[in-house]
Amino acid sequence: MKRFLPYCLALFICFSCQKEQIKKDFSWSDYYPIAIGNERIYEYTNIRIDLPAGIKDTDIFFIKEKTISLLSHTNECEVFAINKFKSSSESGPWEDFSSMSIQQYAHSIVTVEENIPYQILRFPAKYDYSWDLNLYNTDLEKSIYYKKINMQDTIFNVVYDSVLIVLQDDFKSLYTYQFAEDHFAKNFGLIYRQRIDVESQPNHAKIDLSLPIEKRITKGTISTCRLVNAEIQQ
Repeated sequence: MKRFLPYCLALFICFSCQKEQIKKDFSWSDYYPIAIGNERIYEYTNIRIDLPAGIKDTDIFFIKEKTISLLSHTNECEVFAINKFKSSSESGPWEDFSSMSIQQYAHSIVTVEENIPYQILRFPAKYDYSWDLNLYNTDLEKSIYYKKINMQDTIFNVVYDSVLIVLQDDFKSLYTYQFAEDHFAKNFGLIYRQRIDVESQPNHAKIDLSLPIEKRITKGTISTCRLVNAEIQQ
């Protein structure tokens, strides 16, 4: 049942939503290639900081995503089911972790995780082109946009051609910093993701406010996800 719910929600959105009346044309799908049998392995690094509590923990683990089936195919979209597996090593052993689904429209990619759909990509890809991440869910409208398009990108010494960078958050004040960014490479899909949500409060520690907030964090989380291995069919 845990895996069944996201798939049902994905099918409901695909069949009931009339916001994307388009002809069948998946010409942009190279930036999130999806086919049955595709596998991607990601390394996750999560850092948790709480100086008042004396905590600074780093958790590293691996998630394998495997496309297992095509749930629906129409002129408007294709819906795929993906199972996730977790391990402390890139080579396994792997344990069942969770599931998700992907809706691939001609002009957008929608992911459904924990029953919440997010429109993570919208085409055509143009610099500063923005769209609503929450178009298909009940959250408030959230505008995200392309920070870079068709650029060369290097992630941990691996060079990727034709990368799109999507900026979801970038807010910085004297005491807080929120940042969220995704990198999608042509013929690979998601290759890198970073999330930062931190604060720097003088009442928590003796800190130098003249320093960048990244160097005086008193509480928060920093998370990264990077592609380390992939078997991709177009």
